[in-house]
Amino acid sequence: MADSKEKLFSDFSPVSTQEWMDKITVDLKGADFEKKLVWKTNEGFKVKPFYRQEDLEGLKTTEGLPGQYPYIRGIKKDDNTWFIRQDITVNDAAEANAKALDILNKGVDSLGFHIKAKELNAEYLDTLLKDICCECVELNFSTCQRHTLQLAQLLVAYFQKKGYAPEKLKGSLNFDPISKMMQKGKDVSAVIATGKELVETLAAYPHFRCIAVNSVQLNNAGAYIYQELGYALAWGNEYLNQLVEAGVPAALAAKK
Repeated sequence: MADSKEKLFSDFSPVSTQEWMDKITVDLKGADFEKKLVWKTNEGFKVKPFYRQEDLEGLKTTEGLPGQYPYIRGIKKDDNTWFIRQDITVNDAAEANAKALDILNKGVDSLGFHIKAKELNAEYLDTLLKDICCECVELNFSTCQRHTLQLAQLLVAYFQKKGYAPEKLKGSLNFDPISKMMQKGKDVSAVIATGKELVETLAAYPHFRCIAVNSVQLNNAGAYIYQELGYALAWGNEYLNQLVEAGVPAALAAKK
C-alpha cells in the first residue's frame, strides 16, 4: 500500500492557468472563448468552463467552517454524509419490492416510492416493504395529496407492528398541496388543512419529514434562480403559518 501521506499527482509538474488557456485557445481554432465556453445565467453571472485555486481568493466560504455562523458551508460539522437515492414508481408492490431490494444490494441507501392512492392499504405496504430494514435505509413516499394522511397513518401502523424505534427511522412524505394549486389552479384549502393531523401523526418520528416545497416547477416554468428561491421561501413560510395557526407548535412545524 502506498504511503498515506503521499500526495496525489505529486510526480506531475503543476500547470498554470495561462497554460490551460493557451491549450484551450488552440483547441478552439479561432472561436471566441467567451461565446463558446462561458455560460451566462439569467441573473447575469458568468460561469466559466474551469476554475483554479486563485478563483477562491476573497470568497467568504474559505473563512468559515461547517456548523459555524453564518453557515456559509452548511450546518454539518461532524460529517457530510449524503444519501444515494433512487425513485421507484410503484405499479405492482411485489415488483417494486424486488427492484428496491436489488438496488439496495448495489449501494443505494435511500428509496423513493410513488404509490397510487387507490392501492393504499396495510397489505400493500407489507408487500412493498418486505425484507427491507427500515432503520437501515432512508424511505421517502409520495401519493395523491388528498391521501397523504392515510399513507402516514398506514406507515406508522406498519412501523409499530415491526417494532421499529421512531428515532432510528429517516425519510419523508411529499405533502405539497400548494404545488398542485400552482399547476392546476385548484383551491387546495381543504387539503392544506389536513397538514396539522399529518404532522401530529408523525410527531414521534423526529427524522421523518412530511411537508415539502417542490419549487423545481417554478424553474421549469422559466423562473430565474432568485425568483425560485424567493417563492420557495414564501411557500414554506405559508405552510409554517398555516400549521401554527392550526395549533401545531412552531418548533414541531419547522422540524416537519
